[in-house]
Amino acid sequence: MRPSVASQRPSDPRPLARVLRDLGIPLRGGTTRWPVVWRALGLAEEQEEAHYLALTEPLLTARMVAELVGVADPSIIYRWSKGRLPSGAKPFPSPIDLSGGREAARAKRWRRAEVLAWHVDKPQPRYARPAPVFGAIRPAP
Repeated sequence: MRPSVASQRPSDPRPLARVLRDLGIPLRGGTTRWPVVWRALGLAEEQEEAHYLALTEPLLTARMVAELVGVADPSIIYRWSKGRLPSGAKPFPSPIDLSGGREAARAKRWRRAEVLAWHVDKPQPRYARPAPVFGAIRPAP
């Protein structure tokens, strides 16, 4: 659901185009919409209004995450995403893999809202997921 308040829209005039480029989804004639991106990321097409901004912001690189949380070396972010965190730290937000299966590619991105929630020790945002699709019902043998 799209918020009705214009002031809640991202300040970046082309955030969808940037996210689509990162995901490798072509923008054809301006017809691709945020629900297409959310579906590609395994999320439901309908999201709560409160999550709209978080889901439409451009994704962060490891360097951007490092700057956001005050870490000098972006490679630390990759280590954290693999579970090698300082003792007592909560699990780091899962990255979104944009590598397309390329081995050793560092095309991982994070959502700003999730990194900020982790950094200030708040619960992670819970986005709507699609309902599971069940196959055809098979007759009993």
